[in-house]
Amino acid sequence: MKTINKLKVVSAAMAIGFIVATTQAQQVISWNFDGYGDISGPSQQAGAVLAPYWNSTYLIDGNSGVPENNLLDNTGTPTTLGASFVSNSQYGYAIQFSTPAQDSDGSYNKYLLNGYLNNGNGGNVTISLSSIPYSAYNLIVYLSSDTAGRTGTVNVGSTTYDFSTMGPAEISGVNASLIQTSDMSGANPSADYAIFSGLSGSSQVITTSIPSYGGIAGFQIVAAPEPGTMALAALGGLGLALFRRRH
Repeated sequence: MKTINKLKVVSAAMAIGFIVATTQAQQVISWNFDGYGDISGPSQQAGAVLAPYWNSTYLIDGNSGVPENNLLDNTGTPTTLGASFVSNSQYGYAIQFSTPAQDSDGSYNKYLLNGYLNNGNGGNVTISLSSIPYSAYNLIVYLSSDTAGRTGTVNVGSTTYDFSTMGPAEISGVNASLIQTSDMSGANPSADYAIFSGLSGSSQVITTSIPSYGGIAGFQIVAAPEPGTMALAALGGLGLALFRRRH
């Protein structure tokens, strides 16, 4: 094969891998509790996976259990996803009862973490997800409380992580503090989000238990690449490696 043809093959593989990876990265659906923190706009990005078009919902007393349907993805397109919310106290709370300043890095993570669906003094917060439009995905759950050091758990399916709330430290810096828990030992590390990876199925239930006030600030469903897509992305990476090796 001539050198020019080899370069064409390598360039095509690199382009395919890049396009596929970029497309897959855009498949995100995000929801947050709007307690002095509406991040629903196209230019407002937040989350461990930065995304715009959050579905910001303010759940008033008595609205517990009422579903939100056809949640938008981060292109602003309605999806089939539905979510219903149940909390012990049936109301929300906030770290501060005013809208925080925007993060200095340009994100709106302070908005995301400020308000939360509150479990009250005991009980659980439950979010039931239905008609999830992705065949494989990761689920990120954001946790919040107005006071630090409150221990709790967050559960999806057969996986339960433990944590301690961070309180005002979540939003007091120039940027919000996003710290993940992956602990299952009961050590209760300070954290404000958990990632449940490798999920499938059209429905999931998120349950958070914090015995003394706190709850769920938001969630993100992030589509995982299909096996064929991953192979194409790998082909792009291989093409790049071959190109570098020859040069």
